[in-house]
Amino acid sequence: MKNFNKFVASATVFALMATATGCTPTIGKGTEMAMTAGGYDVSSGMFIFYTIQAYRDASNILQEQNGATPTVKEVKNAHIDNMEASDWIQDKATEYCLTIAGIENEFNRIGGQLSQEELDEIDELAEYYTESEQYSINTKNGVGKESVKQIISATGSGNNYYGEYEYMQKYIFDYYYGFDGEKGCSEEELKDYFDENFARVKYIPIKLTDENGDLLSDDDQKKLRRKAEEYVKTVNKESDNMEKMYKMNEMMDDYDEYSATLTTSADDEEETTTTTTTTTSETEEGETQTTTTTDPYENERLVQKYTTTTADSSEESEDTETETTETDSEKADREYRQFVFDKLEKNKAELYEYDDETLYVIIRGDLRERMTEDDYWSEDYIYSLQLLKYNDDYVEYLEKLSADIVPEKNASSFRRYAPFKLDLSSLEPSV
Repeated sequence: MKNFNKFVASATVFALMATATGCTPTIGKGTEMAMTAGGYDVSSGMFIFYTIQAYRDASNILQEQNGATPTVKEVKNAHIDNMEASDWIQDKATEYCLTIAGIENEFNRIGGQLSQEELDEIDELAEYYTESEQYSINTKNGVGKESVKQIISATGSGNNYYGEYEYMQKYIFDYYYGFDGEKGCSEEELKDYFDENFARVKYIPIKLTDENGDLLSDDDQKKLRRKAEEYVKTVNKESDNMEKMYKMNEMMDDYDEYSATLTTSADDEEETTTTTTTTTSETEEGETQTTTTTDPYENERLVQKYTTTTADSSEESEDTETETTETDSEKADREYRQFVFDKLEKNKAELYEYDDETLYVIIRGDLRERMTEDDYWSEDYIYSLQLLKYNDDYVEYLEKLSADIVPEKNASSFRRYAPFKLDLSSLEPSV
């Protein structure tokens, strides 16, 4: 069964899994190569790397089934999809390797080349990972630097770092789905897509609860509602749209000060500023609202239009019955997104009741105003939007690259590097 994880564009990193697999006679007598696939030699280092990844996949499946992280022995004795765990893991590792082979072959077919800068970055990243403690499970099982260079990727400090195959995937994507690609769209069409599917908003989350999560008294709630209505009127008095955004920052400061006066406990008074934290996905948990008078974009958020894909970003097994009942928080989030896109007029502040505990003073700006090279129309934003727009089509295309590849397996490597002959001790659950 073809099995790709859909990749999501929160940044520009692919989250590619695997595709089809097959079985053929043994090749070779050594164990340097694990298999050949479509003319591409898969090193044993790469096969070991993906065997460890496939073990993690198996462990996660069993954890979901049983509610606890399994021991290595429990994984070894388990059956997954009516297969012994060892066989399932090797099949999954083979699928991963076939995906790599398909990408390599397509990259070469379209004349792809990596720049010297990319090669230097790959080498530096591989050097770091082969020496790092967090990667020791791979190095101690025989995954060398050359294998790491091919398959590793990392994200940190707002940057993405790729191994060879991540860069190859990016090259293939740009070739077909970039502005000049045969499957892509024009820059203006992509801007339309951005504007239709994302909204630029700024809001003041006004909590109707105290620091313990208990609802405030009726009088205090009424005071907050009147205060929120005053904020809406004050913002809308501004004739200039940019001034409305500045005014929203001032109202946030005012709310921070006002909410502190509602506490009934002197001991807890210093902590009441945490009421500015919102419970929606657009605000980081534990965040304290900070405003300035110099940046009108301060505190703005991008909200994605509600779709079934937005609501469910996790994969569902075809054999698992899923629960379709909407939770209260999911319902609140859905209705909020629908309000933003269907009812909230641009550049006009409104009062919105997010749930029984939170009011929003909210305003929606014109997203196109921020589509500039140094803001929301940077190279990374463009690439992320292209990934998001063409996700399904590209995943289907990648599946086809390896769908017909039949691997020639090296039985010696498969025996030597069987999953439970590897050192998996660091994956044992902590006591």
